[in-house]
Amino acid sequence: MHSITHLTASPPTEGTVGAPIVIVLLVLGWAAIKLRRPRSEAHAMRPDGGIVASFKAIAAFFKGTWTVLRFLGRLVSGLELNGERQSTATFWEPGKPLTARPARRQERIDLESLAPRISLIKKKAPTARPWARKAATWVHRYNGKAAGTLDAALRLTLALTRAVKAVVRRLQRVYRVVAPVVATLARTAASWSCWPYSARAAARLALLAVALGLATPAWRTITLIALGAALVLAVFLACRFQPAPPTDADLYTDRLWAILRTDLKLPEDTLPDQWLRLPARLDDPTARITLRLPVTFRGSELERQQVTDLINSRLPGEWVSRWHFTTEHYVATWRPKPPAPVKAPEPECPALVDFFDPEIQAAIGNCKKGEIVVGRDAHNRIVIKEMGASETPHWALSVGSGGGKSAFSQMVIAQLIAQGYHIMAADVKRASVSVYKNVPGVHLYNDPNSPQDMRAMIEWFKDEIDARSAIMENNPHADFPGILLLIEESNEFADISREWWDENRKAKADEFGPAERAADPIWGTVASAARLGRFVHGNILAVFQDLRDQALGGKGLRNLFRLKLMGNYSQNSWKNVVGTTPVPDSVDEPGRMMVVEGNRKYWVQTCYGDPKALAAWAMEQRKEQDFDPTAGLFGTPPEPSPTRLPHLLERLSRDDERLRHLTALEGGLGGETAGELSHREGNVTVQEGNVTASRDAFRLIPGQGGEQTVQDPTAPPELLPLAEIARRLEDVPEVPTADTMRAHKKRRGDDFPQGITQGKKELYTVDQIRAYYLKEAKGA
Repeated sequence: MHSITHLTASPPTEGTVGAPIVIVLLVLGWAAIKLRRPRSEAHAMRPDGGIVASFKAIAAFFKGTWTVLRFLGRLVSGLELNGERQSTATFWEPGKPLTARPARRQERIDLESLAPRISLIKKKAPTARPWARKAATWVHRYNGKAAGTLDAALRLTLALTRAVKAVVRRLQRVYRVVAPVVATLARTAASWSCWPYSARAAARLALLAVALGLATPAWRTITLIALGAALVLAVFLACRFQPAPPTDADLYTDRLWAILRTDLKLPEDTLPDQWLRLPARLDDPTARITLRLPVTFRGSELERQQVTDLINSRLPGEWVSRWHFTTEHYVATWRPKPPAPVKAPEPECPALVDFFDPEIQAAIGNCKKGEIVVGRDAHNRIVIKEMGASETPHWALSVGSGGGKSAFSQMVIAQLIAQGYHIMAADVKRASVSVYKNVPGVHLYNDPNSPQDMRAMIEWFKDEIDARSAIMENNPHADFPGILLLIEESNEFADISREWWDENRKAKADEFGPAERAADPIWGTVASAARLGRFVHGNILAVFQDLRDQALGGKGLRNLFRLKLMGNYSQNSWKNVVGTTPVPDSVDEPGRMMVVEGNRKYWVQTCYGDPKALAAWAMEQRKEQDFDPTAGLFGTPPEPSPTRLPHLLERLSRDDERLRHLTALEGGLGGETAGELSHREGNVTVQEGNVTASRDAFRLIPGQGGEQTVQDPTAPPELLPLAEIARRLEDVPEVPTADTMRAHKKRRGDDFPQGITQGKKELYTVDQIRAYYLKEAKGA
């Protein structure tokens, strides 16, 4: 007892370890407690009670000693302290858990949250709320007391806000670096039971060493340094050996095998390791999917397609299969579908083809009669197409607005003028070919208020074709100068022509003949001229914005245009005109047109020239030819009616400045007629000599000189249909509408003014109808 007291009382020497002594003392203390446990009276009365108790105390001592030693052995060797093995780890190799982790409670899944949140509604840009805008405006405008202090406080607040945001951004960057390391360390610590025994023993001994080092003052500094080095090493190892992210094989193998196992009729406990192999990266061009097939798999076409469809539906990408049934094991492999070969960029047409380019001029000079230099194709080759008596005598353009229709017409007319062609142009646009109005042999009909003139010109063109055909019947070798019928803006011409026909046709039969049909017959005339004109150099160029058969009166005229040029078109327009698929993309550039000639289709950039320069060039060609406008024609083209002012301009005074530059309209609004002399000093009487011949011959605008004014006593009266007369006299209240006039004519018979019949039309003069209804009003 004295020795024990001495050992416990004397301080340990520097550098000694008292752990074993402490352990022995603990064991002896435990034994003493056991021995001091009070015994029962019966046990104390027994004669052998003391001997039995002594033996039990000794047994308990050794048992406790063995428990402590076993605990220390497990602690040092890395075994589980409770003695229950929890993994397949060995002394040197890690293992896997023997017991599966408890399954998590299955939670309800919100299917809507799994769907991609894609909205076709564009989100509004974030804007300040009204109160915030009002507050900012008030602060900005405030100029009262403490305005400087308020401004400084706001600036300080903004500076602090920016600083806090900067700190938060830096912390986020640090978190992005530290979080993976911490997660790796946490996962490593959580897998403690799977560590090798040697690693667990080393970790436990290291912890004991750290505890002893920190408890011993002499070792504390070295222990702290070692702890720091160990922490650095742990961070380095965590960064170096971070677990790799799951591969595509990890993500898709189990999902795919759950279906393939059923389709291949394999047992439910069959693992995919020996049957299915997916690559780590499915986007790798060399990726390969391998599936081992059971011997019972027949491999019919349907079964193969089903498996391939499953692969393509469950895995990203597109896969192509190969099946091997002649090897030792039946195997199917899939590889990524090779990408389509990249097509070489298709050549493009030049952006501009100058009509006066030397090469184009040389090609125009070498053209035969009826040949036209259209432009250049995508290979920069000059494209020449033939009108005349060729397979493509008639051309049609179906080009949207801004596609270069007018420029194309001007270019074609210039070349045909150089070849001696006569040009008959119906131009409701008024601006497409008006530059050629002074060129001999060019006849323009461009007044949209007189569609009867354009119709008369088309009928004359048909009569000329008939006359030439009759000559060709007796003289097959007869040669005629070319004649071109140009219909510009054909869609608009079709509308105004149909309106004119609806107003002027004879709706009911009478003693003069049967009723005229409702369909506009002008397109039948065009179709007949197109069928017969090829052999006598009678050609047609029709320009449309949309070449619809309905616009042509349903006459099947579209098929008579063997050469079509499409530009600025829509898919529906292509399907209506051409009807082939796939529809080529439209190139929306001026002058870029698709030439459609039978089954041939190719792009071409048409020639372009300044309109005035083209007209001057055409005039020079006429002078060199010594052109005779009447040569080769069997009749004279009809003269256009005097061009009338539009309805709104008729109401203006002739002294209006806006009418000063109108020179060709009815009323002779030239410099003198428009009132120029009325602004000069001097008389305009014959005695003073200031009246010119042009002023003597001018014709007043209808209604400008009063009801009884005679516009030109030397000119023949203008014959018009009742519809036109009603329009001109709509400001005279006594004159009824055109429908009422027709009803009066039918009911009153001889009492109604007698008209003059021209062809199938009965025409009247304005004065004749005005006088009739004014007389009737006075009599009433």
